[in-house]
Amino acid sequence: MHSLPREALQRLTRELAGEPILWAGQPAPGLAFWRAALLWLFAVPWTAFSLAWEGIALAAFFSAEPGQRPEGVGAVLIWIFPLFGLPFVLIGLWMLAKPFLEARKARRTVHVLTEKRLITAELGEAISLTSLPPSRIVEITRRAGPAGTGTLSLSLGQFRDNDGDRVEKVIHLLGVPDVEQLDRELRRLMG
Repeated sequence: MHSLPREALQRLTRELAGEPILWAGQPAPGLAFWRAALLWLFAVPWTAFSLAWEGIALAAFFSAEPGQRPEGVGAVLIWIFPLFGLPFVLIGLWMLAKPFLEARKARRTVHVLTEKRLITAELGEAISLTSLPPSRIVEITRRAGPAGTGTLSLSLGQFRDNDGDRVEKVIHLLGVPDVEQLDRELRRLMG
């Protein structure tokens, strides 16, 4: 019925407080990785340009002899250019790491459905939990691949934001194993 590692079940036992598990699963880390890897199309040139900028700025900074350093505006620029490029390099490195971070997050995430709620837990040193009663779900959209893994989008209805605009709140469960069974169980509980 469920395919959670024993360690994850042990950590969730206190939270479940005896609620029987109807369905449980973990997102597919490979799907999370490749979904975020599209960012690389932008991250690679961004990071390459940022590293080139930083390299040129640092070369100018370190190549000047102490007695021959520019004065006035040039002295300020020789310090500012390397500092200016540093945030862009860090952003580029973060974008390159994003697929790996998403795969790690997927390996640490579990979804559990009981009669009372759908729990999404991220298991780290601490547990981060989100509980959703099925009665709050207004609409379910399912996309499944040939292996049965897919995405479940749960609409919680429309709300008004701070500006008064209508906004639909949707929760996406990505890379869900046996997504059809979870969809079926949720629809039964929405009743």
